[in-house]
Amino acid sequence: MAYWQDSVDEELKSLSRLADGFTNKRVLEIGCGNGRITRKYAHQAASIDAIDPDAAKIEKAIALTSEEMTHVHYHPLAIEDFQATEPYDLVILAWSL
Repeated sequence: MAYWQDSVDEELKSLSRLADGFTNKRVLEIGCGNGRITRKYAHQAASIDAIDPDAAKIEKAIALTSEEMTHVHYHPLAIEDFQATEPYDLVILAWSL
């Protein structure tokens, strides 16, 4: 699989357009990996629950996320094991299927 560097954030622009923006939204991101996409929109969202079944990837995501992003919560879980406590405004499955 080839890797493409998105130097102009076209991926984020596309996600934002499809989601009608992230501003003040409560987001669930399924399959967040190391949080690469999560960190790109985190400054806009009200809160984020980001899950991935790979605990090592979640550890890396936590390490790469700035301490100011207290509204971002990473969970080392499969979607089948995640229990939402409130409804979400937006659910993202980028690169997860």
